[in-house]
Amino acid sequence: MTLKEFERIIKKSVSKLPEEFKNILKKNQIKILAREKAPESVLDRYKGKIVFGIFIGVPYGRFVNIQTEPTRIELFKDSFEKVFISEPEMKMQIIKTVIHEIGHYFGFSEEGIRKIVR
Repeated sequence: MTLKEFERIIKKSVSKLPEEFKNILKKNQIKILAREKAPESVLDRYKGKIVFGIFIGVPYGRFVNIQTEPTRIELFKDSFEKVFISEPEMKMQIIKTVIHEIGHYFGFSEEGIRKIVR
């Protein structure tokens, strides 16, 4: 799968979100980015685990008084390719990962998200 194809699947996943959530993401300029692979800093943080995506930044409704990196979500193409052979399986996991990481943006804990996204 090319990075462009991966990006298209991510955009399609976002387009299926309820309008209210899409509007909040757009208003707050939250980008969902496709990356070829996870940076070393992410791999070091989650040593021994396959990381499909990560939420970086400040959750919705929380404020900080210091300059931080732009709030965003990143998905890592090579992680999906390592685990999934069939494209339909890969697409389904990309959708789940998009929802999972958006859940973090909206303040859900890992446990809370796992109850919702299976």
